[in-house]
Amino acid sequence: MTAKGFLIAATAMALSLPGPVRADTGDVVKLGIAAGAFFCMANPGRCGLGGNNRNAQPSAAPQRTASPPARQPRAADPAIRTDQQALNYFGYEAGSADGIMGRRTRDAISRYQGYMGYPSTGQLDAYQRQTLVGAYNWAQAGGGAAYPGVYGEELLRAYASQMRGGNYCRETGRCPVQSGNTGQSPVRSLPDLPQADASMANACTSSQMVTNANGPVLNPVDITDPDRARQALDEQFCSASSYASSRSENLLSGSGTTDATLARNCRWVVERMEDQIDRLDSQSAVELAGAADRRVREIGGDPRQISDAATICLGYGYRTDDPKMALASALMLVGTGARPYAELVGHHLRSGFGTQRDPAQARGWYDIAFDALDRGAEPAVRPSQSGERVAIMRTALGGQGPAGSDSGTSSSGSGVPSFNLR
Repeated sequence: MTAKGFLIAATAMALSLPGPVRADTGDVVKLGIAAGAFFCMANPGRCGLGGNNRNAQPSAAPQRTASPPARQPRAADPAIRTDQQALNYFGYEAGSADGIMGRRTRDAISRYQGYMGYPSTGQLDAYQRQTLVGAYNWAQAGGGAAYPGVYGEELLRAYASQMRGGNYCRETGRCPVQSGNTGQSPVRSLPDLPQADASMANACTSSQMVTNANGPVLNPVDITDPDRARQALDEQFCSASSYASSRSENLLSGSGTTDATLARNCRWVVERMEDQIDRLDSQSAVELAGAADRRVREIGGDPRQISDAATICLGYGYRTDDPKMALASALMLVGTGARPYAELVGHHLRSGFGTQRDPAQARGWYDIAFDALDRGAEPAVRPSQSGERVAIMRTALGGQGPAGSDSGTSSSGSGVPSFNLR
Protein backbone atom coordinates (compact mmCIF):
# COMPACT_ATOMS: atom_id res chain seq x y z
CA MET A 1 0.00 0.00 0.00
CA THR A 2 1.35 3.44 -0.78
CA ALA A 3 1.94 6.10 1.82
CA LYS A 4 -1.08 7.94 0.48
CA GLY A 5 -3.18 4.84 0.93
CA PHE A 6 -1.97 4.35 4.47
CA LEU A 7 -2.85 7.93 5.30
CA ILE A 8 -6.36 7.61 3.86
CA ALA A 9 -6.99 4.32 5.66
CA ALA A 10 -5.70 5.59 9.01
CA THR A 11 -7.76 8.72 8.75
CA ALA A 12 -10.88 6.74 7.89
CA MET A 13 -10.31 4.40 10.84
CA ALA A 14 -9.90 7.35 13.19
CA LEU A 15 -13.02 9.04 11.88
CA SER A 16 -15.07 5.87 12.19
CA LEU A 17 -14.45 5.42 15.92
CA PRO A 18 -17.79 5.36 17.72
CA GLY A 19 -18.84 7.54 20.62
CA PRO A 20 -19.39 11.27 20.93
CA VAL A 21 -16.47 13.66 20.76
CA ARG A 22 -16.60 16.72 22.95
CA ALA A 23 -16.41 20.05 21.15
CA ASP A 24 -13.71 21.38 23.45
CA THR A 25 -11.39 18.47 22.58
CA GLY A 26 -11.57 19.00 18.81
CA ASP A 27 -7.93 20.03 18.47
CA VAL A 28 -6.82 16.97 20.44
CA VAL A 29 -8.86 14.69 18.12
CA LYS A 30 -7.31 16.27 15.03
CA LEU A 31 -3.81 15.81 16.42
CA GLY A 32 -4.64 12.19 17.27
CA ILE A 33 -5.79 11.50 13.70
CA ALA A 34 -2.62 12.96 12.24
CA ALA A 35 -0.36 11.12 14.70
CA GLY A 36 -2.15 7.82 13.97
CA ALA A 37 -1.74 8.29 10.27
CA PHE A 38 2.00 8.95 10.47
CA PHE A 39 2.48 5.96 12.83
CA CYS A 40 0.75 3.62 10.39
CA MET A 41 2.81 4.93 7.50
CA ALA A 42 5.95 4.04 9.43
CA ASN A 43 4.65 0.72 10.84
CA PRO A 44 2.03 -0.71 8.47
CA GLY A 45 2.21 -4.15 10.07
CA ARG A 46 1.49 -2.82 13.51
CA CYS A 47 -1.73 -1.22 12.21
CA GLY A 48 -3.05 -4.34 10.52
CA LEU A 49 -2.96 -2.66 7.11
CA GLY A 50 -0.02 -4.52 5.50
CA GLY A 51 -1.06 -7.22 3.00
CA ASN A 52 1.82 -9.53 3.97
CA ASN A 53 1.28 -9.36 7.73
CA ARG A 54 -0.35 -12.76 8.22
CA ASN A 55 0.11 -12.73 12.02
CA ALA A 56 -1.63 -9.44 12.59
CA GLN A 57 -4.42 -9.84 15.08
CA PRO A 58 -7.67 -7.99 14.60
CA SER A 59 -7.89 -5.13 17.01
CA ALA A 60 -10.59 -5.32 19.60
CA ALA A 61 -13.67 -3.26 18.96
CA PRO A 62 -13.56 -0.01 20.90
CA GLN A 63 -15.81 0.11 23.90
CA ARG A 64 -18.30 2.89 24.36
CA THR A 65 -17.93 4.83 27.55
CA ALA A 66 -21.10 4.90 29.60
CA SER A 67 -22.65 8.35 29.96
CA PRO A 68 -22.21 9.75 33.44
CA PRO A 69 -25.36 9.90 35.52
CA ALA A 70 -27.29 13.15 35.41
CA ARG A 71 -26.18 15.62 38.05
CA GLN A 72 -28.70 15.87 40.83
CA PRO A 73 -29.69 19.36 42.01
CA ARG A 74 -28.11 20.41 45.27
CA ALA A 75 -30.39 20.27 48.28
CA ALA A 76 -31.11 23.51 50.11
CA ASP A 77 -29.27 23.94 53.40
CA PRO A 78 -31.39 25.65 56.10
CA ALA A 79 -28.26 27.14 57.72
CA ILE A 80 -27.20 28.75 54.42
CA ARG A 81 -30.74 30.04 53.90
CA THR A 82 -30.60 31.76 57.29
CA ASP A 83 -27.17 33.19 56.43
CA GLN A 84 -28.59 34.58 53.18
CA GLN A 85 -31.57 36.15 54.93
CA ALA A 86 -29.27 37.83 57.45
CA LEU A 87 -26.85 39.03 54.76
CA ASN A 88 -29.70 40.53 52.72
CA TYR A 89 -31.14 42.23 55.79
CA PHE A 90 -27.89 44.04 56.54
CA GLY A 91 -27.46 45.15 52.92
CA TYR A 92 -25.06 42.48 51.62
CA GLU A 93 -26.93 41.31 48.53
CA ALA A 94 -26.74 37.51 48.59
CA GLY A 95 -29.63 37.00 46.14
CA SER A 96 -32.59 34.77 46.83
CA ALA A 97 -32.50 32.92 50.14
CA ASP A 98 -32.52 29.50 48.45
CA GLY A 99 -30.20 27.71 50.86
CA ILE A 100 -27.58 27.03 48.17
CA MET A 101 -24.07 28.44 48.41
CA GLY A 102 -23.22 30.27 45.19
CA ARG A 103 -20.97 33.06 43.99
CA ARG A 104 -23.29 35.87 45.13
CA THR A 105 -23.55 34.40 48.62
CA ARG A 106 -19.78 33.98 48.88
CA ASP A 107 -19.26 37.57 47.69
CA ALA A 108 -21.79 38.81 50.24
CA ILE A 109 -20.03 36.89 53.01
CA SER A 110 -16.70 38.41 51.95
CA ARG A 111 -18.17 41.93 52.16
CA TYR A 112 -19.61 41.18 55.60
CA GLN A 113 -16.26 39.80 56.75
CA GLY A 114 -14.38 42.82 55.41
CA TYR A 115 -16.73 45.24 57.14
CA MET A 116 -16.38 43.44 60.48
CA GLY A 117 -12.60 43.17 60.18
CA TYR A 118 -12.53 39.40 59.64
CA PRO A 119 -10.43 37.69 56.94
CA SER A 120 -12.43 37.82 53.69
CA THR A 121 -12.58 34.12 52.87
CA GLY A 122 -16.14 33.86 51.56
CA GLN A 123 -16.82 31.13 54.13
CA LEU A 124 -18.27 31.78 57.58
CA ASP A 125 -16.65 30.22 60.61
CA ALA A 126 -18.73 29.44 63.70
CA TYR A 127 -18.04 32.77 65.43
CA GLN A 128 -18.73 34.86 62.34
CA ARG A 129 -22.01 33.03 61.72
CA GLN A 130 -23.02 33.42 65.34
CA THR A 131 -22.43 37.19 65.15
CA LEU A 132 -24.27 37.56 61.82
CA VAL A 133 -27.30 35.46 62.68
CA GLY A 134 -27.40 36.71 66.27
CA ALA A 135 -27.48 40.31 65.06
CA TYR A 136 -30.21 39.43 62.55
CA ASN A 137 -32.43 37.80 65.19
CA TRP A 138 -31.75 40.67 67.59
CA ALA A 139 -32.70 43.27 64.98
CA GLN A 140 -35.83 41.35 63.97
CA ALA A 141 -36.90 41.35 67.62
CA GLY A 142 -36.59 45.16 67.77
CA GLY A 143 -33.14 45.36 69.34
CA GLY A 144 -32.15 48.15 66.97
CA ALA A 145 -34.69 50.47 68.62
CA ALA A 146 -32.03 51.27 71.22
CA TYR A 147 -29.95 52.92 68.47
CA PRO A 148 -32.09 55.57 66.71
CA GLY A 149 -30.81 56.47 63.28
CA VAL A 150 -28.58 53.41 63.01
CA TYR A 151 -29.50 51.06 60.16
CA GLY A 152 -28.13 48.38 57.87
CA GLU A 153 -24.69 46.98 58.41
CA GLU A 154 -23.96 49.58 61.08
CA LEU A 155 -26.37 47.64 63.30
CA LEU A 156 -23.87 44.80 63.20
CA ARG A 157 -21.35 46.98 64.99
CA ALA A 158 -23.96 48.14 67.47
CA TYR A 159 -24.86 44.53 68.22
CA ALA A 160 -21.22 43.45 68.54
CA SER A 161 -20.53 46.38 70.90
CA GLN A 162 -23.53 45.49 73.02
CA MET A 163 -22.52 41.83 73.22
CA ARG A 164 -19.08 42.73 74.56
CA GLY A 165 -20.55 45.17 77.10
CA GLY A 166 -19.49 48.31 75.25
CA ASN A 167 -21.39 51.50 74.43
CA TYR A 168 -21.76 51.88 70.68
CA CYS A 169 -23.09 55.43 70.79
CA ARG A 170 -20.20 56.68 72.95
CA GLU A 171 -17.65 54.72 70.89
CA THR A 172 -18.78 56.02 67.50
CA GLY A 173 -20.74 59.22 68.12
CA ARG A 174 -23.25 58.00 65.55
CA CYS A 175 -26.47 58.07 67.59
CA PRO A 176 -28.40 61.31 67.15
CA VAL A 177 -29.82 62.90 70.30
CA GLN A 178 -33.37 61.69 70.91
CA SER A 179 -35.83 62.44 73.68
CA GLY A 180 -36.05 59.53 76.08
CA ASN A 181 -32.81 58.01 74.87
CA THR A 182 -33.48 54.33 75.83
CA GLY A 183 -30.61 54.19 78.32
CA GLN A 184 -27.79 55.01 75.90
CA SER A 185 -25.48 57.88 76.85
CA PRO A 186 -26.48 61.05 74.99
CA VAL A 187 -24.21 61.96 72.12
CA ARG A 188 -24.22 65.43 70.62
CA SER A 189 -25.16 65.70 66.95
CA LEU A 190 -22.98 67.64 64.55
CA PRO A 191 -23.87 71.33 64.93
CA ASP A 192 -24.55 71.95 61.24
CA LEU A 193 -27.03 69.07 60.88
CA PRO A 194 -30.28 70.38 62.37
CA GLN A 195 -32.88 67.72 62.97
CA ALA A 196 -36.20 68.04 61.16
CA ASP A 197 -39.46 67.94 63.10
CA ALA A 198 -40.35 64.54 61.65
CA SER A 199 -37.73 62.06 62.79
CA MET A 200 -37.13 59.22 60.36
CA ALA A 201 -35.37 57.23 63.08
CA ASN A 202 -38.37 57.48 65.41
CA ALA A 203 -40.71 56.57 62.58
CA CYS A 204 -38.72 53.43 61.78
CA THR A 205 -38.57 52.50 65.45
CA SER A 206 -42.36 52.77 65.62
CA SER A 207 -42.67 50.84 62.37
CA GLN A 208 -40.56 48.03 63.80
CA MET A 209 -42.85 47.82 66.83
CA VAL A 210 -45.90 47.52 64.57
CA THR A 211 -44.16 44.87 62.50
CA ASN A 212 -43.26 42.91 65.61
CA ALA A 213 -46.91 42.99 66.67
CA ASN A 214 -48.52 42.22 63.31
CA GLY A 215 -45.85 40.30 61.45
CA PRO A 216 -44.08 41.76 58.39
CA VAL A 217 -45.85 42.43 55.11
CA LEU A 218 -44.12 39.90 52.87
CA ASN A 219 -46.60 39.70 49.97
CA PRO A 220 -49.39 41.83 48.48
CA VAL A 221 -51.94 39.35 49.87
CA ASP A 222 -50.90 40.43 53.38
CA ILE A 223 -52.34 43.91 52.70
CA THR A 224 -55.92 43.43 53.87
CA ASP A 225 -56.86 46.93 55.06
CA PRO A 226 -55.58 50.54 55.08
CA ASP A 227 -53.62 49.97 58.29
CA ARG A 228 -51.66 47.10 56.73
CA ALA A 229 -51.16 49.25 53.62
CA ARG A 230 -49.57 52.00 55.70
CA GLN A 231 -47.47 49.42 57.55
CA ALA A 232 -46.26 47.99 54.22
CA LEU A 233 -45.14 51.40 52.94
CA ASP A 234 -43.46 52.23 56.26
CA GLU A 235 -41.56 48.93 56.13
CA GLN A 236 -40.41 49.59 52.58
CA PHE A 237 -39.20 53.09 53.48
CA CYS A 238 -37.22 51.81 56.46
CA SER A 239 -35.78 49.00 54.33
CA ALA A 240 -34.80 51.53 51.65
CA SER A 241 -33.17 53.93 54.11
CA SER A 242 -31.27 51.05 55.72
CA TYR A 243 -30.02 49.89 52.32
CA ALA A 244 -28.97 53.45 51.38
CA SER A 245 -27.01 53.75 54.64
CA SER A 246 -25.19 50.49 53.92
CA ARG A 247 -24.32 51.53 50.37
CA SER A 248 -22.94 54.82 51.66
CA GLU A 249 -20.76 53.02 54.21
CA ASN A 250 -19.48 50.59 51.56
CA LEU A 251 -18.52 53.43 49.21
CA LEU A 252 -16.69 55.24 52.00
CA SER A 253 -14.88 52.15 53.26
CA GLY A 254 -11.14 52.81 53.27
CA SER A 255 -11.46 56.46 52.19
CA GLY A 256 -10.64 57.89 55.62
CA THR A 257 -13.47 60.42 55.36
CA THR A 258 -14.52 61.85 58.72
CA ASP A 259 -18.04 62.75 59.80
CA ALA A 260 -17.08 66.45 59.79
CA THR A 261 -16.02 66.10 56.15
CA LEU A 262 -19.24 64.32 55.31
CA ALA A 263 -21.28 67.05 56.97
CA ARG A 264 -19.55 69.81 55.00
CA ASN A 265 -19.61 68.01 51.65
CA CYS A 266 -23.21 66.91 52.03
CA ARG A 267 -24.32 70.48 52.72
CA TRP A 268 -23.25 71.09 49.14
CA VAL A 269 -25.90 68.62 47.96
CA VAL A 270 -28.59 70.28 50.07
CA GLU A 271 -27.69 73.75 48.81
CA ARG A 272 -27.88 72.65 45.16
CA MET A 273 -31.31 71.03 45.52
CA GLU A 274 -32.96 73.19 48.22
CA ASP A 275 -35.05 75.21 45.77
CA GLN A 276 -36.32 71.96 44.25
CA ILE A 277 -37.43 70.78 47.69
CA ASP A 278 -39.30 74.06 48.18
CA ARG A 279 -41.34 73.36 45.02
CA LEU A 280 -42.36 69.79 45.89
CA ASP A 281 -45.82 70.91 46.97
CA SER A 282 -46.48 73.15 43.98
CA GLN A 283 -45.10 71.28 40.96
CA SER A 284 -45.83 67.82 39.65
CA ALA A 285 -43.36 64.99 39.98
CA VAL A 286 -42.76 64.95 36.22
CA GLU A 287 -42.02 68.70 36.16
CA LEU A 288 -39.63 68.53 39.10
CA ALA A 289 -37.86 65.43 37.77
CA GLY A 290 -37.15 67.42 34.60
CA ALA A 291 -35.96 70.36 36.71
CA ALA A 292 -33.63 68.01 38.61
CA ASP A 293 -32.17 66.86 35.27
CA ARG A 294 -31.46 70.46 34.32
CA ARG A 295 -29.92 71.24 37.70
CA VAL A 296 -27.46 68.34 37.39
CA ARG A 297 -26.50 69.52 33.89
CA GLU A 298 -25.93 73.01 35.28
CA ILE A 299 -23.60 71.62 37.94
CA GLY A 300 -21.45 70.06 35.22
CA GLY A 301 -18.37 68.02 35.96
CA ASP A 302 -18.10 64.25 36.05
CA PRO A 303 -21.59 62.68 36.24
CA ARG A 304 -20.17 59.69 38.12
CA GLN A 305 -18.72 62.00 40.77
CA ILE A 306 -22.09 63.69 41.21
CA SER A 307 -23.79 60.31 41.52
CA ASP A 308 -21.24 59.08 44.07
CA ALA A 309 -21.59 62.25 46.16
CA ALA A 310 -25.38 62.02 46.16
CA THR A 311 -25.31 58.29 46.99
CA ILE A 312 -22.96 58.86 49.92
CA CYS A 313 -24.99 61.79 51.23
CA LEU A 314 -28.25 59.91 50.85
CA GLY A 315 -27.04 57.24 53.25
CA TYR A 316 -25.42 59.82 55.53
CA GLY A 317 -28.70 61.72 55.73
CA TYR A 318 -30.50 58.59 56.86
CA ARG A 319 -27.76 57.61 59.28
CA THR A 320 -27.79 61.03 60.98
CA ASP A 321 -31.58 61.37 60.80
CA ASP A 322 -31.36 64.46 58.57
CA PRO A 323 -34.42 64.14 56.29
CA LYS A 324 -33.66 67.23 54.22
CA MET A 325 -30.20 65.93 53.35
CA ALA A 326 -31.61 62.55 52.36
CA LEU A 327 -34.38 64.16 50.30
CA ALA A 328 -31.96 66.51 48.51
CA SER A 329 -29.68 63.57 47.69
CA ALA A 330 -32.57 61.50 46.33
CA LEU A 331 -33.63 64.41 44.10
CA MET A 332 -30.06 64.82 42.83
CA LEU A 333 -29.88 61.11 42.00
CA VAL A 334 -33.15 61.41 40.08
CA GLY A 335 -31.51 64.29 38.20
CA THR A 336 -28.60 62.05 37.19
CA GLY A 337 -31.13 59.88 35.35
CA ALA A 338 -31.50 57.26 38.09
CA ARG A 339 -35.30 57.48 38.14
CA PRO A 340 -35.89 54.58 40.59
CA TYR A 341 -34.68 56.93 43.37
CA ALA A 342 -37.98 58.77 42.90
CA GLU A 343 -39.41 56.12 45.25
CA LEU A 344 -37.56 57.77 48.13
CA VAL A 345 -38.96 61.19 47.25
CA GLY A 346 -42.39 59.57 47.37
CA HIS A 347 -41.72 58.15 50.83
CA HIS A 348 -40.59 61.56 52.10
CA LEU A 349 -43.69 63.29 50.77
CA ARG A 350 -46.01 60.60 52.10
CA SER A 351 -44.62 60.88 55.63
CA GLY A 352 -43.47 64.51 55.75
CA PHE A 353 -39.74 63.84 56.05
CA GLY A 354 -37.86 67.05 55.12
CA THR A 355 -40.92 68.54 53.43
CA GLN A 356 -44.62 69.06 53.97
CA ARG A 357 -46.63 65.86 54.14
CA ASP A 358 -48.49 65.42 50.85
CA PRO A 359 -49.54 61.83 50.01
CA ALA A 360 -51.28 62.95 46.81
CA GLN A 361 -48.06 64.48 45.44
CA ALA A 362 -46.13 61.44 46.62
CA ARG A 363 -48.01 59.15 44.24
CA GLY A 364 -46.51 60.85 41.19
CA TRP A 365 -42.99 60.14 42.44
CA TYR A 366 -43.78 56.50 43.15
CA ASP A 367 -45.16 56.19 39.62
CA ILE A 368 -41.93 57.61 38.11
CA ALA A 369 -39.92 55.00 39.98
CA PHE A 370 -42.24 52.10 39.08
CA ASP A 371 -42.31 53.11 35.40
CA ALA A 372 -38.50 53.26 35.26
CA LEU A 373 -38.23 49.79 36.83
CA ASP A 374 -40.84 48.43 34.41
CA ARG A 375 -38.60 49.69 31.59
CA GLY A 376 -35.59 47.82 32.96
CA ALA A 377 -33.82 50.54 34.95
CA GLU A 378 -31.36 49.43 37.62
CA PRO A 379 -33.14 49.27 40.99
CA ALA A 380 -32.12 51.85 43.57
CA VAL A 381 -33.04 49.66 46.55
CA ARG A 382 -32.26 45.99 47.27
CA PRO A 383 -31.98 44.82 43.63
CA SER A 384 -32.56 41.14 44.43
CA GLN A 385 -35.90 41.98 46.06
CA SER A 386 -37.02 44.74 43.69
CA GLY A 387 -39.92 42.86 42.08
CA GLU A 388 -41.43 41.86 45.41
CA ARG A 389 -41.00 45.37 46.82
CA VAL A 390 -42.72 47.05 43.89
CA ALA A 391 -45.63 44.61 44.00
CA ILE A 392 -46.14 45.33 47.71
CA MET A 393 -45.94 49.11 47.27
CA ARG A 394 -48.29 49.16 44.30
CA THR A 395 -50.87 47.17 46.22
CA ALA A 396 -50.41 49.30 49.33
CA LEU A 397 -50.81 52.55 47.40
CA GLY A 398 -53.90 51.22 45.71
CA GLY A 399 -55.38 50.18 49.03
CA GLN A 400 -54.37 53.28 50.98
CA GLY A 401 -55.43 55.92 48.48
CA PRO A 402 -54.31 59.55 48.41
CA ALA A 403 -55.08 60.11 52.14
CA GLY A 404 -53.19 57.70 53.35
CA SER A 405 -11.16 71.59 56.91
CA ASP A 406 -10.37 67.86 57.09
CA SER A 407 -8.04 65.62 55.16
CA GLY A 408 -9.62 63.18 52.80
CA THR A 409 -11.72 65.68 50.88
CA SER A 410 -11.34 67.78 47.78
CA SER A 411 -13.51 69.32 45.10
CA SER A 412 -13.44 69.12 41.35
CA GLY A 413 -13.37 72.15 39.12
CA SER A 414 -17.18 72.14 39.06
CA GLY A 415 -17.38 72.19 42.85
CA VAL A 416 -18.73 68.64 43.16
CA PRO A 417 -17.47 67.13 46.44
CA SER A 418 -14.96 64.34 46.08
CA PHE A 419 -14.61 61.66 48.73
CA ASN A 420 -11.41 60.14 47.32
CA LEU A 421 -13.14 56.85 46.63
CA ARG A 422 -10.95 54.03 45.37
